[in-house]
Amino acid sequence: MGESGIFQITISINAEATVDPDPDQPYLNAIITVNGTPIFGDTTTFFKISNRSSSSFIVQASLTAGDEVGASISTTFPILGYMNRSLTVVQLS
Repeated sequence: MGESGIFQITISINAEATVDPDPDQPYLNAIITVNGTPIFGDTTTFFKISNRSSSSFIVQASLTAGDEVGASISTTFPILGYMNRSLTVVQLS
């Protein structure tokens, strides 16, 4: 970030459709990070994106000049991936 303040962070992800639909529908887990650390302080607070789904999540956070915002995306289902991802950061104050 160029300057400190309150920011709105939006992450949007499209889960890639798998070949074989599964009634248990595997999920992608997405965590917004600040300086490589989960924004909410732990890895148990994450957003779930279901198979064959498009999802957007919005959070607000106080950030300091120089902070690096990113996203970490994982799954335990080996063939599930994602496409068309985006991360947007807007300063509110």
